Amino acid sequence: MRIFFLYLILCVFLSASEIEISAREFVGDNNAKVSHLKGNVEVKRDKDKLISKEAFIYFDDNNKPVKLRAIGGVQFWFMLEGNRDIEGKADEVVYLPQTQEYQLLGNAKVVEINKNNSIKGDKILISYKKGYINVLGGDNKPAKLIFKLDKEKK
Repeated sequence: MRIFFLYLILCVFLSASEIEISAREFVGDNNAKVSHLKGNVEVKRDKDKLISKEAFIYFDDNNKPVKLRAIGGVQFWFMLEGNRDIEGKADEVVYLPQTQEYQLLGNAKVVEINKNNSIKGDKILISYKKGYINVLGGDNKPAKLIFKLDKEKK
């Protein structure tokens, strides 16, 4: 039964050549269509990496993964289309494999590594395939974009 759930977990990242998932504990519930990963969860795919305290993988009636939800001090490093190298953190990260979209929720921050650009917001949406990032602020916390200008030549 555990092998079956591990196989389903691996399907979350549909286009990966190799995926490595580790956690202290894997718990699968076939009736509820969910797998729960507990303790030091780490998911690696190619150059992408996600770390959290725990994660949940939700399945449809055909046992295909429809959502990955990582919670608790989530940190990530992703390579988007066009070789855009980003890293960040959030209270919660949701990945939707059908649309290849990440939703960063709560105290979210993303930094584009080679460009020294960063964004912060309550909710950040990242389209993995299209390479766009959309930032939403809250009532008391506006979305922020921080970037460094090149020094003017004299």
